[in-house]
Amino acid sequence: MKRTPPLGASRRGRRPAALLGAAALAAGLVAFGNGAGASTTSWAPTATRAVRLLDGTVLGPVAARRSLEVSVVLRTQHPAELKRLAIGASTPGSADFAHFLTPKEVAARFAPSTSETAAVATWLERAGFRSVSVQPDRLFVDATASVRTIERAFHTSLVRYRFAGRDLFENVKPALVPSRFGGEVLAVLGLSDMPMSLPLVVRHGAASISNLVHQQIEKVSALGQPDTSGFTPQQLAKIYDASGLPAAVRTSTAVVVSGNMTSTISDLRYAEAKNHAARAAVSVVYTAPKADVIYHNPYTGNLEWDLDTQMSTQIAGNVSHEYLYDIATLDDADVARAINLFVEQRRAVAGSASLGECDVQPFMDGSMVATDEVLEEGALQGQSFFASSGDNGYACPEIASTGVPGGVPGTSWPADGTWTTAVGGTSLLATSSGTYEEELSWIGGGGGVSEFETPGNWTSTADAAAAGAEFLPAGGRGVPDVAADADPNVSPVIVWQNKAASYVGGTSVSSPLVMGLWARMQTSHHDRLGVASIDFYHLYNAVNSTGSAPVEPAGFHDIVLGTNGLYTALPGYDYTTGIGSLETGVLNKKVR
Repeated sequence: MKRTPPLGASRRGRRPAALLGAAALAAGLVAFGNGAGASTTSWAPTATRAVRLLDGTVLGPVAARRSLEVSVVLRTQHPAELKRLAIGASTPGSADFAHFLTPKEVAARFAPSTSETAAVATWLERAGFRSVSVQPDRLFVDATASVRTIERAFHTSLVRYRFAGRDLFENVKPALVPSRFGGEVLAVLGLSDMPMSLPLVVRHGAASISNLVHQQIEKVSALGQPDTSGFTPQQLAKIYDASGLPAAVRTSTAVVVSGNMTSTISDLRYAEAKNHAARAAVSVVYTAPKADVIYHNPYTGNLEWDLDTQMSTQIAGNVSHEYLYDIATLDDADVARAINLFVEQRRAVAGSASLGECDVQPFMDGSMVATDEVLEEGALQGQSFFASSGDNGYACPEIASTGVPGGVPGTSWPADGTWTTAVGGTSLLATSSGTYEEELSWIGGGGGVSEFETPGNWTSTADAAAAGAEFLPAGGRGVPDVAADADPNVSPVIVWQNKAASYVGGTSVSSPLVMGLWARMQTSHHDRLGVASIDFYHLYNAVNSTGSAPVEPAGFHDIVLGTNGLYTALPGYDYTTGIGSLETGVLNKKVR
């Protein structure tokens, strides 16, 4: 994992800001500073930069007495060794392959020392913070304080904005820490509350099918008329060649949700009965005090959570257990805390998040580098994390998902995380009996190249941008890695809510769908497969070399038609569908 250099420092002779301006400023999202005006003898920079919303209306300072929770994220120890072992654990042929560690073993070797975390906790308490707690992995030190205390402690300033129809706040000065913590503190989370969007599109009324898809329907009709009326999870499992595999009864999964899950679990039980599916064991894991999560939460009962739970468990045939990591808000800090809890608990070996935002925001607020660090530890523990690539086509999701291309080119976080398996969207042509015919790139499917996120070296053969990333100060991560059904018009999925069927699309479908397929494969391999994206690219790299005509590895459907408005589906890897979609039964025989 490449570390973000200290702000104001150069990396290979160039400042990070040199690569940031185009997408960030054109989108009207942020301007930023590096805290150069602060005394370098007393303060040290963190990865939490200053953020100003250029298209937002300033409403004034955040109320001084308002209470906020922050997370001070510390750096891991021995980062080079951690990276080597994390990659090797999922790489067939490596001496470290499938040598996964427990959370306690990871903490013993790579966590900050207890003296470091104790020093940070003591500093926060003396600065006036309350409820100071150190997480078991010793990466997050959580605490609560008034805005006045937070601004003083981190030498920052919080300002309220009206942006895209919402009231929110951002830190307009970078978060600094006392110089004695300069080599230990990575980022400070919780100084902004920009919400993520949910990449979900519901079909209302008659389907609107593009000319290209119409042409393909006519082309494949001799094989069997594609079904556009909607698919159940069981039909999709058959279409993606997974129904012949055992159900994922040895494998536990997780999804990130928000709000009171009572109705979501009730809807899951109804869907299981309607689809004659196994009854999945489900538990809610609160990532904040329960009252903060369930009361007055606008996301309670959102169709997104019905989709995530029904799709992931039923595509898998069943799971050993599904854990719902329940967050209070959809801001970066809460999402990062949920991902950290997923890793430090290791109750599940696979997780999925169907949410996202323009990745400039987590780059600026420090969530990007913090979760990369966390998921690197998860990789060493044999965990995979999947995320939706977004529903704005080539553009990053700015507050809302639209289902069509539009906006400034960019990728969605957390999908573009170094250790995340990013899942894009397709228009699926298949029959109601479960016969796969063809897939096209879905017009709304997110994809492109991140300006901020570092790619894993396992992607460099497939992705030219990743191959050149080592020569850039930042960025180069290509998205997506793989793809699956997401088109609400051509191939919606049937989701049950309040005993009524909804016809749903978006990459909110594709992420839990692929996680469910992966869970079946994990059960077949006794949970020894590790990080999905490393396994996928390992197979791609085995039959390809840089600069040669691409060859699709066995176990994937190569998608060569369609566009997301800027990028086109091509033979081999592309920025609309990645390597392709999974032919799970064949793929299961190829992975080790």
